[in-house]
Amino acid sequence: MSDQKLVAGNFCWIDFATPDPDGAKIFYQKVFGWKYSETPMPCGGIYTMISTVNGDGVGGLFLMPDEMKQAGVPPHISNYIEVDNVDGFAKKASDLGGTIKMEPFDIFDYGRMTVVIDPAGAHFSLWQSKSNGSDCEGKMASRETHGMFCWQELMTTNVDRAENFYKDLLGWDYSTMDMGDKNYTLIKNQGDDIGGIMMLPPEMKGVPPHWGTYFTVTNIDETIAVINDSGGNVLMGPQDIPETGQFAVCKAPDGTAFCLFQYLGS
Repeated sequence: MSDQKLVAGNFCWIDFATPDPDGAKIFYQKVFGWKYSETPMPCGGIYTMISTVNGDGVGGLFLMPDEMKQAGVPPHISNYIEVDNVDGFAKKASDLGGTIKMEPFDIFDYGRMTVVIDPAGAHFSLWQSKSNGSDCEGKMASRETHGMFCWQELMTTNVDRAENFYKDLLGWDYSTMDMGDKNYTLIKNQGDDIGGIMMLPPEMKGVPPHWGTYFTVTNIDETIAVINDSGGNVLMGPQDIPETGQFAVCKAPDGTAFCLFQYLGS
């Protein structure tokens, strides 16, 4: 459950919480070519490990528990960030104005995690690997691999407050991309661009702050066709990002929102 290089401050894992694990597995296998393996969870139920067609790690998938459904939580993707001491970072997040949704706990011998809500309300998880440079899936896929997460994006109601919170918590740096009528904040961790931050647009009124996930695809038009043919739909795009690539915003049949990204020239 870690980046190949175990870089603190990098996104290192994702989870899908879905009301229909079997349907989700079929859908994403068609879209991304994913492979699956299953393992029992300590609290009961099954956790599905996701890997690319080459067998490298991507993340996991599980059945949404009843309490999550009853609370009105929609199907979603959770994003994990690597840290070197989960307990210390949980306290730090709380001191900075975050809320600890789940206190730190162990995942077998693989690592330790906690779930945090940032000051604006966006959820994310912190992960401390305990596996000496490996992870529970084996080697993680590179960001350029078809079907691997490649970018995480925070949509929030207060960009300045978000920047300060994550910088103070994780040491992130930022640069700004001019998008005409608005700016886009690029997240840099140890010199590498790993994600972005932007204001929730007016047309998304009522949508709470959240972290979104982009997946690399080798042909965005072909992938969109598969999504449409498999019961999903495309909410926006494909749209060009100058000198970067193309992206699209999509929704799976169970309602999970996710994004596609095709690198320029791929």
